[in-house]
Order: sequence, then structure tokens, then C-alpha cells
Amino acid sequence: MNREVFFAGLNNPVSRAQLIADYCKDKTVLDLGCVSHVIGNTQRANWIHDRIKEVAKKLVGIDYLADEVSQLNASGYSILCADVTKPFPLPEKFDVIVVGNLIEHLTNFEGLFDNIDRWLNEDGVILISTANPFYIEQYFYSAFKNNILINPEHTCWIDPVALDQLAGRFQFVTRKVYWIKEKWHLKQVICHGKNKQFDMLSGTWTVTGKQGPVERLIAPILFVFFRMLWPKKSKAISVKYDKKTIKGLLYIRLMSTIFNFFWSLYKVILVRSPLNQHELFVSVLRK
Repeated sequence: MNREVFFAGLNNPVSRAQLIADYCKDKTVLDLGCVSHVIGNTQRANWIHDRIKEVAKKLVGIDYLADEVSQLNASGYSILCADVTKPFPLPEKFDVIVVGNLIEHLTNFEGLFDNIDRWLNEDGVILISTANPFYIEQYFYSAFKNNILINPEHTCWIDPVALDQLAGRFQFVTRKVYWIKEKWHLKQVICHGKNKQFDMLSGTWTVTGKQGPVERLIAPILFVFFRMLWPKKSKAISVKYDKKTIKGLLYIRLMSTIFNFFWSLYKVILVRSPLNQHELFVSVLRK
């Protein structure tokens, strides 16, 4: 890969949703792995498939989650239930193929690129987004916790250079690499452990097990202040969670805030580069 292609955007990160929308505007688009894990994620404002639908001339999605595909099709979407690494039927080729945070879930790269080659117009583009394995917050989670927090469906990490090498095996060339400004922060997951699990698929917490002595002391106080200061929000959350879970979530929020104060100071002394600052990147490929 040309060094300039790799480094050009490091200091100018962009919005992933806006970037993909710009490439897809007035184009025919095939969106691979469009459901984004669970049906609840399709209700969020940042669901990429919906953003593409707003601007594309035509949009077809592919995903192997049969129930979710059925629900979305009933709501007016056009999604085929299929495995992106195996042959699937389509009536036409597309100007843009989006592979959004999907490639790290796969093992059969040849099947994926065969499908891309089969369904991409001759002058079309492929947008592949995936996690940056050199993201500083990802590394320091393992350093602080002596553990690895990863989406349970992920099979690999791929950096832009390795992705370029992989794509080249199937006669695709990296034309540009964009670095993405949206990212998760270490404070959001630092409390993940035995009694409090963060679900990477849905972005939600599950509070289980016994509380430690500090939590038993602090959580009830947080709960009282929460009800006093934010009565409407407290009432709304009480409909969704029981009291024990709410106390656990409030404790997580407090510990996350305290940790982030420490982490913000600690990061100042670390050796790092722009490459470590971004969670995601998008590679633009062509034939």
C-alpha cells in the first residue's frame, strides 16, 4: 500500500455514517451484514442501513439472521436472508457494496470477495469498515484488566495494511483509507467483570452476583440521590429495571467517572501516535 494512502486521513477523522452516505448517494447499493447484530440496534439513530436508505437510488441488504430479516422486510426494507460468504441470487449488480463492521466476523474471505466481485459494477467501489487493532483504549483494557474484551462473534483483527494485502489476493486495490471519529471509550467498559457484564452486541449491562463492600455502602446512597435529583428519569428506568439493577448501573456510572479522571491524566504521559487514536477505519477498494 502507498504510505500516503494509509496515513493521509489520520489527523482528519470523519463520521462513518456520513462517509458511507456520501459514497452511496444516488447509487445502487448492496449492504452486507446490514442488521448489526440484534434487532434492537436497528432502532437506533446511527443504524447505517437506514442512513443508506435515505440517500441511495436503490438498496438491498444481506444478512443471515432470519427472524430479524423477516421483521425488517415486514417494515418495508429489502433484505435477503443469506450467508455473505456463499453464493446468493440477485437480479443486478451494484455501484457500491458496503461491508460494515462485518469482515472481522468471518473465516471464509474468499467467499466474501467472490460475492463482491460477482455483484459489483465494473467501476463500482467497496467500503469495508472494521476495528483498528492499534486503538489505545482497546490495548489498555487488557493492560488494566488482564483480560480481552471482544465481540464474541469476532474471529480476527485486520489493520488497513493487512486488509490491503488480503484484498490484493482477489484483485482489489485500496484507493483510500478513512479514519473514523466515532469511538467507544475505556470508561464505558472498565467495570466489565464477573458480577457486571457488558454485552458487546447490544451495548447493555447485566448486573449479577453479590455486591462488594464498597458497592453495598455507596449504591444505596446513589439510588436515593438519583430519585431525588432526577425523579422523571428514575421513574422511567424503574419500569425497565429492578432496584438492584438500577443501583448496580449507578455504581458503574460512578466508577466509570472516577476511572476516567485517572485515565485522562494517565494518557498524557503515554507514548502514542495518531494511529492509536481511532477505533475504526474504512478502506475504499476498487477492482
